[in-house]
Amino acid sequence: MNLFKDQWIKYKISELHPMDLVHYGKLYGVTISLDEAEKILNVVQHSNWSMDDESSLHALLANIKPIVSKDAYSVITKLFHHYIG
Repeated sequence: MNLFKDQWIKYKISELHPMDLVHYGKLYGVTISLDEAEKILNVVQHSNWSMDDESSLHALLANIKPIVSKDAYSVITKLFHHYIG
């Protein structure tokens, strides 16, 4: 992925609000609390990761795992593997 796309994705994520994650969770059939959404956004927005660095993306997933329920994490990992690889 080129640098522009990576920066654009990070910009779009920086614009997200916790209620956005709650809404997206509902679209994919997973319940995410407002508290979980706030914590997820904090991790994603303040971590050093790149779309080109698979290990950084897996580290991001590992940091999210203790924040969300087991069911939510299962859906998140399925979506991750579907869209990211």
